[in-house]
Amino acid sequence: MPCETEEFRKAMDVWQPAYPVTEYGGLVFVYMGPPGTEPLFPRFDIIDLAWNTQERGEDVVLRGMRLWGDYAVGMVKDCNWLQHYENIVDPYHLLMLHQWISGDQFDGALMQGKATIGWEKTSLGVRYNLIKDLPNGNRMVRHAECIVPNMFIIPSIREPGTVAKRKQRGTELSWAVPIDNEHVRGVSIVAWPLENGAPKPDWKPGTDTIADIRPGSSLKRSYEERQRKPDDLEAQEGQRAIAIHALENLAHSDTGIVMLRRLLREQLNRIEQGLDPINIMRDPSANTRIPTGAWNTILSPAEAAVLPYSEDL
Repeated sequence: MPCETEEFRKAMDVWQPAYPVTEYGGLVFVYMGPPGTEPLFPRFDIIDLAWNTQERGEDVVLRGMRLWGDYAVGMVKDCNWLQHYENIVDPYHLLMLHQWISGDQFDGALMQGKATIGWEKTSLGVRYNLIKDLPNGNRMVRHAECIVPNMFIIPSIREPGTVAKRKQRGTELSWAVPIDNEHVRGVSIVAWPLENGAPKPDWKPGTDTIADIRPGSSLKRSYEERQRKPDDLEAQEGQRAIAIHALENLAHSDTGIVMLRRLLREQLNRIEQGLDPINIMRDPSANTRIPTGAWNTILSPAEAAVLPYSEDL
């Protein structure tokens, strides 16, 4: 302010405090907790460049993306983040909603064979276990994982199930981001494979749900069509903007949802006690290639005949 007095210029020398931020994989994360308590950004295995080269066998670039635009996975937007997040560990909705009610909404092994379903707590959160004996004789073992408080990994929804493979990991770490109490959005760090040093132009992330076979990919559907062939949007937003848990009649098929709610409640109790919740990283030596638990495994008929289920399949 060259035209003002020295005294006035000093009075206008104002410093505005700011929240610390971390940039990783093309996304910017802000820490809004008490000063001096900022944790490390957790470096999970699937978003580690060297891990992808060594374990996945291909070089990748990390790309921060909104795979579903202004929506969350499955093109959901106008509801509370929790009822959207719970959907990740509800594998029965794959059968009921995406297959039986609306017809096959996926390509490949997810729409084949009879499913055996279970759930388990992991070191990071909760995951479902889905096993299918496929018509071609192969067996699919599939896990999707909620990493509390609001991260998740879903392995490819387009796995064909034709070639034997072990632990084909998800290619994106995603967040269910609350916009407010009644709206949610999804963001992801995608491990995008490289071809001749550049991102593969014809590759699709494993949870890219935009496809002709998915009715929810079209956001301009009539009310009648939404009722006849619902998708994730209708199932989740149809519970109200904020689902009322007191009106629920939970059953065995809701086990994963109950496990996730209990785990989240336990973490809130830890915070009230002045303790860190899980997935808070403070030791730099431990904050590298943190193992995640979401993948597709395809066993050949010979392998399926002799290999019992284990958490590592």
